[in-house]
Amino acid sequence: MNDNRKKLDIYANIDMKKSGQKMKQMIISAGYDVKAIQQYLHLSCPQPVYRWFHGKVLPTVDHLFMLSKLLGVHMEDFLVEKVDEKRFIFICQNRDDRNRMLNAKIEMCNRILL
Repeated sequence: MNDNRKKLDIYANIDMKKSGQKMKQMIISAGYDVKAIQQYLHLSCPQPVYRWFHGKVLPTVDHLFMLSKLLGVHMEDFLVEKVDEKRFIFICQNRDDRNRMLNAKIEMCNRILL
């Protein structure tokens, strides 16, 4: 296998770094720390939680589910959509209604600011 080959981006639509930051903020705002999350999820060490917070990896679906139950949010609330400029331009170019285009732009800007 060629080591120079670009790694496959399995989460092409998720901004890993912003998702990790959001997850950390949500957990800390709810009054939990890394050790509490480690214990709650029965993790043998805290490193996975730190990797989530730094956007290196995402929690498994099972862990996302348990975290959502703990915090009383939906699983997808932890995730931040990656802004795809080409997709945004395509959407805007194919809309006839200027107001709908403006609303799409505002929505994208709001997602960027998260």
